[in-house]
Amino acid sequence: MMRLCDRRGTTAIEFAVSITLVLMLVFSMIDIGLLYLAQQTLNYGVSAASRWAVVNSTSANATNVASQFVAAATPGLGAARAAQSNVVVSFAPSSTPGGSVTVQATLAWSPLTNFDFLAAATLSSSQTLVIQH
Repeated sequence: MMRLCDRRGTTAIEFAVSITLVLMLVFSMIDIGLLYLAQQTLNYGVSAASRWAVVNSTSANATNVASQFVAAATPGLGAARAAQSNVVVSFAPSSTPGGSVTVQATLAWSPLTNFDFLAAATLSSSQTLVIQH
């Protein structure tokens, strides 16, 4: 005859319920951290590329500046994701002293997990610098 106060197996059920919540929290924090890393890397890549364009204004063109962005963003994003970034470089009115360079980059980001509260997003960053010399 089975007693009503037999509690064997209760711990396993409590663990199964609680571990799902804990794992959801941990993976959500990892996704938010990866989102922050991607945005900061995008900001750094844009900053490095626009600074390179200003320092090397005599030889700077859109292709060279975009490759500088990819080189700066590769350590944080990885080579494939850095190359997938959409980089737009514009000089106004030209790449001569007194002109300006604008570097804009966008990146499609999606979370690792499929939780509803953290959706895919398009990250963007932009910087404009004036060419001094």
